[in-house]
Amino acid sequence: MINFVYTQTFSSIPKFKLNKNLITGRRKINQIFSVFNPLFSQKSDNLPLIENEKINAEPEIWEIDFFSKPVLNESGKKLWELIIINNKGTFEHVESVPNNLINSKELRKRINFIIKSSKIKPVAIKFFRTQMFNMINIALSELELNVRPSRKTRLLFEKIKEREETVYKTMKGFKPFLREIDEVQILRKTPERMPDFLRGDSYIFATIDLASLKDVLEQKPRFLEVFQPSFSSQYNLTIPGLIIISDRAKSLSSWLNSVELFGVLGDIERKELIIECGLDTQYLFGKIKNDQFKESKIFEDNKKKSDGLHFIAVQSNSINQEIIGFWLLK
Repeated sequence: MINFVYTQTFSSIPKFKLNKNLITGRRKINQIFSVFNPLFSQKSDNLPLIENEKINAEPEIWEIDFFSKPVLNESGKKLWELIIINNKGTFEHVESVPNNLINSKELRKRINFIIKSSKIKPVAIKFFRTQMFNMINIALSELELNVRPSRKTRLLFEKIKEREETVYKTMKGFKPFLREIDEVQILRKTPERMPDFLRGDSYIFATIDLASLKDVLEQKPRFLEVFQPSFSSQYNLTIPGLIIISDRAKSLSSWLNSVELFGVLGDIERKELIIECGLDTQYLFGKIKNDQFKESKIFEDNKKKSDGLHFIAVQSNSINQEIIGFWLLK
C-alpha cells in the first residue's frame, strides 16, 4: 500500500489516491498546500529499492567536470582537473591538465582517448558548469554522443565534494577561499513562465516513506526516473515532494521527462514555487500566497533533513487518479 502524508488531519491516503475533501478549486493551480507531518517510521528489510540488475541494464552515461580547483601550483596558477564518472558509479577517471592546455581541442583529444580505452562506451555525456559551456560543448560536438547540459549529475557532485574534503585540503597550495559556492546555489534570476497548457490543476506538498516509495516503483508509472540512493542506515527516512494533479498529466509528464529535471524550489523571499532544470533554467510553477509560507518553508526544511532528496509526482485528474509520472530527485 502506498501512503502519503498530506496534512496533520489527513495523515495518510491509501492506494496512492487523493482525499477529495482536500481538493478545492482544482482549476486553479496553486489552490492546495498542506503541511508536512513526518509520521512514517516503517522498517523494511527489502532495501535498497532498485535491484543491481536494473542498474547494470541502464545505458552508460558519463558525467564530466573540467574546471580549476582550489589549489595553486608552484607558479601560482590554478590546478585544472578533468573528472569523469559514470551513472552507475562503476567507472571514474581523474587527471590533472596543464594550464597551457586548457582549450576545447585538448579536451576533445583527452575525452576521445578515454572513450576508446573504455570497455563500455557512453551513449551520453552530461556536464553542469555554465562557465564551461562553450568549451565543453565545442569539445564534444564532433563526438557521436548525446551531450546534455544538466545539473542532474549527482555522482559527479559527490565525487567533487569527496575530493574537496580528502584530496585538495592535503595538497600544497590549497586555498580555501578559492572553493566554489555550493553547487545547489539558488540562482537569482527571473524564472520563465511555464506554458499554460502544461500547468497542473492543483498541487499538494506531501511526504512518502521508503516502503511506500518502493510500492510506487513497483507500479511502474509511465514516466519514471530514479537513481540508486543508499538507504541502508536510513530506514526511518521520509522524503518530501510535490504531487501535481492535472487533466493533462501525460503531456506534463512527457515535458518534465524531457527537460533534465533538477528539482523543486520553494522560494519564500520571492514568493515563488519554481521547477529547476537544465544548467540554470527555472520555470515559475506557481505563486506562494501569504498563508502558504509555512507549508513552503516546511518543504524546504524537510529537503535539508533528507539531504536534498525529494520527489515530483504527476497524477491524472481522472476517476482512478493514476500516477503518470514520478521523479526521485536530489
